[in-house]
Amino acid sequence: MGKIYTSEIKKNRNFKIINILDHKNLKRKPELIKKFFNSKKINLIVISSPIKTHFKYLEYAYEAKKNIIVEKPLVEKINQLKKLIQLNKNYKQKVMIHHNDVLNFEKLNFMKDFPNFNKIRMIKMFYGKKELINSYKKPYFDWLPHPLSIIINFFGVPNKFKILKYSKKIRNKLILEKLKLALELNYFKILLNFSNEIKKSSKKIIVYTKNKNKTYDGYSNNNKRSIKLLLEKFIKINKINDINTNIKVYELLFKIDEKLTKK
Repeated sequence: MGKIYTSEIKKNRNFKIINILDHKNLKRKPELIKKFFNSKKINLIVISSPIKTHFKYLEYAYEAKKNIIVEKPLVEKINQLKKLIQLNKNYKQKVMIHHNDVLNFEKLNFMKDFPNFNKIRMIKMFYGKKELINSYKKPYFDWLPHPLSIIINFFGVPNKFKILKYSKKIRNKLILEKLKLALELNYFKILLNFSNEIKKSSKKIIVYTKNKNKTYDGYSNNNKRSIKLLLEKFIKINKINDINTNIKVYELLFKIDEKLTKK
């Protein structure tokens, strides 16, 4: 992701790369990190490093009063989220989470197609790909922010959720998971399917009404590059704080994670 950010930033005349910090310096050279974050030449920090570094880097960026763009998942522990919520209070800089599906989904015609939610009977969401290497110990934790951010940003916070199916196996050191969730909203139910061992990458949302259904493909060629959209949105909007907007996304993620961990 760091390479993609670098490529997109170089194409955008509103941004200029001042410095790049190797996340391996987090423990070895703490003085280098503080100097990096406190540089007067830098007014935006892009955090595109392993999730275990996110909270510490966010702390440094907040203390230095920098604008922030951070990759999802936001943090890896619930206590980090609680501390981050406190840090975020009265924070005047811009904070944006790279929820790439939300950015792409904003470009689709869903809100025009279904302005009245009570006409929707059910939504099915299919997420998955064939993983060649695990980016996280819990693949679902890395993937769930994609659909959860869409659900909460566009449809609202589910009243409750239920784990319908969960399986996990290890093959050649690769963690393979299948997960099926049911989430209930005021007007309709969402069935969310996730797998990281399917042959063809899938990111589809199917909306069912009384008379028809319509499919939105997250991997459609019509979707623009999400980091490009992210940078454009950062420039256009005077103030944005995605922590406030997406607290519920991560509170729900940790609730699901807690139940799956017990299983």
